[in-house]
Order: sequence, then C-alpha cells, then structure tokens
Amino acid sequence: MKKQILTVFLLVVCIGAVFAQTPELDRMKYDFYRMNLLTKFMFFSDDGMKQGSCQPMESLRSERDGGKTAYWADGTWWQGHYIALLATEYARLRMEGDTLSASSTLRELHQALQVYVRLDSMAETCWNGRPACNGFYLRDDVPGSMGFDGLKIVSDYQRRCGDTLSTSNGPSQDQAWATYLGLALVLRLVDGDSTAEVRELAVNVARQMVRGMQHTDAKGREHWQVVNPVNGLLVQKEGDIQWLKYAHARAYQVLTGEETRFGKALSATSRRTFRVIQNNFLIDKHGHFNWYGVLALSTVINEKGSGGRCTYDWLVDRTQALAKKRPDLEQPIMFPHFPLISLLLYPQQPSKMLPASFYEDLLGGAPNEGAYRRVLSGGQVEHTGAPWHTLSLFCPWHNEDTGDFNMIDYMLLYNLYRLVYSDVR
Repeated sequence: MKKQILTVFLLVVCIGAVFAQTPELDRMKYDFYRMNLLTKFMFFSDDGMKQGSCQPMESLRSERDGGKTAYWADGTWWQGHYIALLATEYARLRMEGDTLSASSTLRELHQALQVYVRLDSMAETCWNGRPACNGFYLRDDVPGSMGFDGLKIVSDYQRRCGDTLSTSNGPSQDQAWATYLGLALVLRLVDGDSTAEVRELAVNVARQMVRGMQHTDAKGREHWQVVNPVNGLLVQKEGDIQWLKYAHARAYQVLTGEETRFGKALSATSRRTFRVIQNNFLIDKHGHFNWYGVLALSTVINEKGSGGRCTYDWLVDRTQALAKKRPDLEQPIMFPHFPLISLLLYPQQPSKMLPASFYEDLLGGAPNEGAYRRVLSGGQVEHTGAPWHTLSLFCPWHNEDTGDFNMIDYMLLYNLYRLVYSDVR
C-alpha cells in the first residue's frame, strides 16, 4: 500500500509540474488523499466494532523536535464528515459506472457507521459502568497503547476516559451537527437492495444521537441536555442546546421518519427561537462552531432564515457574508460544502447557482501533497497556501494548528462538485 501511495504521489507531482490544474489532476489528488486517509490517518480494519478502528484522526501533528504525533480530537465530528465523504463517493462511483469500487466504498461506509455503535455501547465502561447503547457515546476510543507506525498517540479517549466531568470525550451537540450531515447524505444517496443494512444503521445512529441529548429528571421534567448515565453529572447543559432544540427535533424527524416533541421542541415558540438565531447568528464575529451548527442544521432540515428563494440561496448568501466578516480566515466562502449538500438533499430552484468554475478553482488550488502547517527545526513555520492552510475548510479558524491535515474537506467537496455539476461537465 505504501508503494502505491508513493507511486500516485510521484505521478501527481510530476503531472502537476508539467500541466496546469485539470480535472484529471484533481482526480489523482483525490486518489492520493484517499489512500493517505486509510493508511496515514486511521487504524483501518474490516471490523468497525474493533476498538480504535475506522475513525480518522484530526491530524498528524508536527512537533518542534521534528517528530509527529497521531492526534485524535472531536472524533465523532470528523466521523460525520467521513461518512458524508463515503456516501458521496458511493454515489459518484455509481454515476461513473464503477460498481466494483462502489461496492468497496459501501463496505467501508458500513464499518464507519458501526463506529457509532461501538462508541455508544462502550462509553459507560470509561466510568466503570456496564456497556449500554443509549445515546451516550465517546468521541473516540483510541488507546495510547495502539501501535501506529511508532508514532506517539494523543486522543480524547487516552486523555479523558474516566474523567469525572466527561465533557471532553462525551456527547455534545456539535458532534451531532456533522453527524447529521453524513447520515442525511447516506439516506439520500445510498439506495438499492444491497444498502438496506447501511440505511437502517444510519437511522439507528440518528435516533440514538438525538435521544442522548434528551434527559428526564427525577420529577419527570424534560430537558435538552446531556447527562452521564453512570455518575449522573452534567456533560452539556440545557442552556447550550435548548436554543436549537427545534432544529434537532426536525433533524430527528428528517433522518428517522419519526417525531419527537420532547421538551416542546416542535412548538411554535421553539421554531420562532430557531428563526431568530438563523437571522442573527452573524452578529457574533467569532461564532465559529455556532456558525457551523446553525448552517448545518438548516441544511439538513431544509429550512432557511430570511432572504433568498430557497435554502441554497440563503446558504450561499450567509457563507459569503461570513467570509467577508472574517477576511483574516482567507476563505472564498465559509463552509463551501453546505450549499452543495443542500442541493443534493432537496430539489430546489436557486435564483443563481455558484458557477462550476468556483469549485474547480477551489479544488485546483489544493496542494498536490496535501495541506499542512509544519514547525521547522529552527522554530519557523511553513504552510500550504490559502485557503488550504488551515486544519480544514470546515473549521478554518484552526489556522495555527500544526501538522499534516487529513484532507477530508477536499474529498467531500470533490464528490459534491462532481455530483452537482455532472451535467455541466
């Protein structure tokens, strides 16, 4: 496998040195990043229930001594994007007539979804509880003792398993936002008789993830909050989630076909609250993950704030406004995947589409070797060019993280672009 990676890398570099960016080169970069993802950025196995497996790391962090650390953080946030990547890859390969590769991707998707079952079923054991599937999950379960090319391993599991408060390796709504995106794409794009088990698994993951944010206290009162079922301590407070509970309940409805009115989540008041947030989230110049959450939820449930003919129009307007609000992040638009996901999930008639050339330029500008920000021996920092100079286009405020980055952002965008603009091409 490593010889394959080297061969593809040399081809990409050589062709890129001779020719301008082309669709062929973009595809070669995709294949190179994809092999890297499986061999450099995760423990890959054929069993999604095996501890530590099938879950991408955040980055290969570079250290001042020249070494690298395999670094996992916000594992289920990345897992959601990985699942989105696999669902769109499956659809693209089928569109291209490559049914053999599509079948391989489908197997990998099944393993990636199993990770949620594994993280849910074993979470309680970190606090000496009994295994249970109840929506209380770990963000990762990568042990520090797991051999990975001799690299030091840092993970939320290794650092936080057993911590009394459990906030850094337990559920939170930001982990759910990215997961909803991946599950929605699975349920929209992955169909056919051979996919029934994958689709059923996606629905069950959605069901448990939302239920894990619903807590009924001793007096029977319903709260949108996360509580550790072993020690009873609060993991994420109601004040963080309740403002978005309408959108979480609607996501549950979209993904499972069921309805939850827990905590009056679907009331007119809850819906109005979400509308107010949609129309005012730009006020916070440093909203970061809050921006991401509002836009991700809006994408999944196909509900927009004020302005625009459809959700796609609104997402384009908001992501462009965010990029103008934060020019220091050097992004052409913020979160360029949301408008494309919206179009794939829901038929719409946008007033004006972003041209295919916008995404072609974005993909063409990605570095052949992958994005990185490295600390050199003398303490200087070198990095790839904007906008591919941050941990991910999906969290561009992480522009001082160092290391080699997993390029899930490129791969998901590539698939989305090919699916949405296939007629143009």
